[in-house]
Amino acid sequence: MFARLISTPIGPLYAEAGVKGIIQIQLLVLAQGYRENPSPLLDELANRIKAYFDGEHESFRKIKLDYSGMPAKRVALYERVRRIPYGKTRSYGDLARELLLSARAVGAGMRACPFFPVVPAQRVIHADGRIGGFGGAEGIKEWLLRFEGAI
Repeated sequence: MFARLISTPIGPLYAEAGVKGIIQIQLLVLAQGYRENPSPLLDELANRIKAYFDGEHESFRKIKLDYSGMPAKRVALYERVRRIPYGKTRSYGDLARELLLSARAVGAGMRACPFFPVVPAQRVIHADGRIGGFGGAEGIKEWLLRFEGAI
């Protein structure tokens, strides 16, 4: 397995990848005690994350994700969220109707998403404009939406 720390304005990210793609990306409080074993895929991810925070409208769609063991509906949700354009949002309900899921299932999928920011969960909000949850990091979700000009 490959691993890399990636510095960002919102805190360090720790990414892990295997031969099939990115396995997970975690937003950390501190970047201590994490082993690194870089790979070309993780180097590309780091470059794209830097471009995103430099203000480029990075979509991350070319980054391969390892969906091994995930239910097909969860994969479909993540792939759909990956297509939400930079600076735009979609509601939990809109995605639910489109994917034949419940809004709660969409919310649960976003909470469990191990691929932030490649799957831009921050772009999924409530229909009334409330930003909704973000795994205890709602301030970061709001910061990202403001950074992208979505709110």
